[in-house]
Amino acid sequence: MKDRNYTHSIQIDIKKCIGCSHCMRVCSTQAIRIVDGHALIQPERCIDCGECFRVCPQRAIYARDDGLHSVGNTGYRIALVPSVFIGQFSSEYTATQVINAVKQLGFDEVFEVEHAVDFIKNAYEILGKDDSPRPQISSYCPAVVRLIQVKYPSLTHNIIRLKAPHDIAALYLRKSKKHDNAEQSDVFIYYITPCAAKIVAALSPVGEDKSAIDGTINMTEVFNRTSAILIGKKNQEAHKTVANMSPDSVQWSLSGTEKKYFSGRSLAIDGIDNVIEFLEKLESGHIKDIDFLEMRACDQGCAGGILCPGNRFLTVERLEQRQKKLEKLKSENNGKVVNPLMVFTEVLNNLSGVDPVYPRDGLLLDEDMEKALIKLQRINRLQSYLPGFDCGACGAPDCRNLAEDIVKGKATISHCVFIQRIMEKNYKLSPDQAFTVIEKIWGKGRLNKL
Repeated sequence: MKDRNYTHSIQIDIKKCIGCSHCMRVCSTQAIRIVDGHALIQPERCIDCGECFRVCPQRAIYARDDGLHSVGNTGYRIALVPSVFIGQFSSEYTATQVINAVKQLGFDEVFEVEHAVDFIKNAYEILGKDDSPRPQISSYCPAVVRLIQVKYPSLTHNIIRLKAPHDIAALYLRKSKKHDNAEQSDVFIYYITPCAAKIVAALSPVGEDKSAIDGTINMTEVFNRTSAILIGKKNQEAHKTVANMSPDSVQWSLSGTEKKYFSGRSLAIDGIDNVIEFLEKLESGHIKDIDFLEMRACDQGCAGGILCPGNRFLTVERLEQRQKKLEKLKSENNGKVVNPLMVFTEVLNNLSGVDPVYPRDGLLLDEDMEKALIKLQRINRLQSYLPGFDCGACGAPDCRNLAEDIVKGKATISHCVFIQRIMEKNYKLSPDQAFTVIEKIWGKGRLNKL
């Protein structure tokens, strides 16, 4: 059994794309090729980390979501917001003011994802004592989960089989509304997301048949609309609030909080390049005796998400300030936290698990192991003929990827410009034929600049 889930949020507008190859060079899983003058994503490799989104100079790469316009006028509509969204706003606005402003965008209720963190903490206490393979790897970041599926298949069984906080919060909302005599079919939950990977996690979750979330909305879009409402009510009086979740829960999406609640030796790693470097050493056996890994694809965790409009360092500072406010509220309430989600702990315990995570089978060279080994040998042989410059002129990130593409029938040896020169010298390829190959990669007329 392997994963064939190739739904993606990251898309390329080929009308805007100029084939500059910036995206191809930063892609952590070598999922991008340049074909006919523009970038193309290989769906089986893409993990929706959004690194290509960050570097595109033409803004040709975007994250496809359901959008605020998808929120209808019927049913009970709930906005599920992560604490990092509230951290996008200046500290002059309280969390309550921000939530009330979001509500005015067409929602009946606004609920913070991090209410589910208290439940996660209890689950970690149990998981830390079981005999699962070590290190156990957090399932929080969907980009990391898919990275492991694509590049480190032997580690898929280390991923914790536990739903992420946004899924648990959505399940709680559905169960609580049903308890309040509201029909589940009339409840619509929209997740305000900081990244493309979480859009995919809601559309096609790994280890689940279906998410409890109905739609996803780009955080920047909601931020802009909410900001306009807050500015119009700048002198709005703040309401008295109570601590309705543990103070440090607001920092769960940031790097370093999650690992504190798992017993044993735990590490927190953020930034996709750092995650890859660590997983390489872990898979090769160079790192051992670790009980838990908290991994985030983005720098500073979700504060660095590609759909977050604010500065990630200011966001971290604001969440730290909010934690202190929640600690004060907790103290004023005799150290008690009134978290409505925890009332449904027993129900959620039966729904919080997920199926095992499997590698991406789209990366297999062949279903037949014998044929796959023959293809692997051919890749290694082809790689020995290629120059090893990894220049990207062939439309692939490096020589190894070109060799793979040749074996898969997606390219030819003549795609390499250096091999072309040798073939021309030996009269195996004419200059016109070589130029045609270049045009197939970089597009017609691309070199007509004189």
